[in-house]
Amino acid sequence: MFMGKCLNATLAALALAVAPLASSMAADERQSLEELRNTVINLLQGLVEQGVITREKAAQMVKLAQDKAAADAAALAKTDAGAVRVPYVPQIVKDEISKQVAEEIKPAVVADVVKEAKAEKWGVPGAMPDWLSRIRVIGDMRLRAEGILFSNDNQPNYYLDFFNVNAKGGIDKAGAGAFLNVSEDRLRLRARARFGVEADLTRTIKAGLRLATGNTTDPGSQQQTLGTTSARSTIGVDQLYIRLDERTEQQFNWLSAAGGRIANPWLSPTDLIYHQNLVFEGVAVTGRYGFGDQSADQSHVFLTVGALPVQEVELSSRDKMLIGAQLGTSLRFGEDQRLNLAAAYYDFRHVEGQKNAFNTNFLDYTAPQFLRIGNTLFDIRNDNDVTTNLFALASKFRLINISANYDLPIGRYSLGIAMDAVKNIGFKSADVLKRTGFNVDARTKGYQAEVSFGYPKVMSAGSWRGLLGYRYVERDAVLDAFTDSDFHGGGTDASGFYLLGDYGLANRVWMRLRYQSGNEIDGAPLSLDTVQLDLNTQF
Repeated sequence: MFMGKCLNATLAALALAVAPLASSMAADERQSLEELRNTVINLLQGLVEQGVITREKAAQMVKLAQDKAAADAAALAKTDAGAVRVPYVPQIVKDEISKQVAEEIKPAVVADVVKEAKAEKWGVPGAMPDWLSRIRVIGDMRLRAEGILFSNDNQPNYYLDFFNVNAKGGIDKAGAGAFLNVSEDRLRLRARARFGVEADLTRTIKAGLRLATGNTTDPGSQQQTLGTTSARSTIGVDQLYIRLDERTEQQFNWLSAAGGRIANPWLSPTDLIYHQNLVFEGVAVTGRYGFGDQSADQSHVFLTVGALPVQEVELSSRDKMLIGAQLGTSLRFGEDQRLNLAAAYYDFRHVEGQKNAFNTNFLDYTAPQFLRIGNTLFDIRNDNDVTTNLFALASKFRLINISANYDLPIGRYSLGIAMDAVKNIGFKSADVLKRTGFNVDARTKGYQAEVSFGYPKVMSAGSWRGLLGYRYVERDAVLDAFTDSDFHGGGTDASGFYLLGDYGLANRVWMRLRYQSGNEIDGAPLSLDTVQLDLNTQF
């Protein structure tokens, strides 16, 4: 339709340009005029036959041109009697007509070409293989300046570094490294890098691989401390998975299943039980039943179940494993408000230690592969060598968890509230007494709450978000190896508050300032503050 209008304008302009000249041409130039006239008529006839304009429209254009020519001829005859006319169209007129037509046609033609190129992916099929269009590259980097500040009231040489003791084979063998530093302030620079690819195998099946920095012993931290110039940073496989996402015609995800090294499959609004960077190994399945408007983000109930190995033991059937189930709902209402509620049961099977028979070490595998600080432990070595020690968990861990988070949009901003509560029902004082030989009080509760306000995502210049939180985690409420690795030096038996603020510097570049202040709940005084300044990027 647009091309037809432009051609109409062009032909009308040509007719108008020819008409004044026709009235004043000499007899010897009549042949040229007839040729031009026939050319225009043939052009109009061709446009009619091609369906660009109707026959009635062509006749109307000829009639308008004839009327205009007659009027112009009369005017010229009256005002310019006796003037000699040059029988040609000046080049400047031709150039002006071409310029006007080009300016009118160009935007529409360019838009049509770009639209068609995007739809048909001009150049892509021949230039790149099919598999390349199904792969996405993801990654992020972080640079961190961190200060760890200890209270003068802390008691040195009291808190054992159980992970280092186990690694060295005993307290005496660990030497000065047997105890945690609780008095010397630290200032260090750290970095984290993650790089991954995800491929669409089919409409519903994806495969992914992600590499990350960090040591290979800490399951929750991907930070690399700078200052070891004699060695390169450690990089390992962080995620490795195949994932299924079945969706309805409205793109509602009613079934998800993932296996391998996978991201946290549970609704975990805080770091109370699981550190935000913790990766799980095994299989998890989530089923969802939607209700409401049937859209992709409609309200729904969900059930997630997972079988996630913690440690495979070659010579025993007592593999350490997390068997979990979480039932919850995600409610969408009002102006894009969202409320998530969930209750979960996590059974960490066979993680408690067993004491070796005298002068044997067969049950050494019952000691955990990684420890932080907080959980009740006991020595499972049973020999006459007083220089050897190997510490393991004294309690079973069977956790009941209730979690919730709520998001309220307020204009361009968003108010967020997140809460977690946990109870370890696996702790039995009689069992702990039998393993350790000591009466140990049950300290098995924990909770954490956060409130935040600001932009929903801090991914552009000038965007911002602030958060205030409080954390209380008793000694055996959760596994200290899997919970937050930063607050109070990581682990359990700690309480206190934390603040953080994010500010966007540029597209996908933002700063984060975080302050944490924690104190011990039981035991000797242990108070420390942590300050972190991060520069984050994402691509």
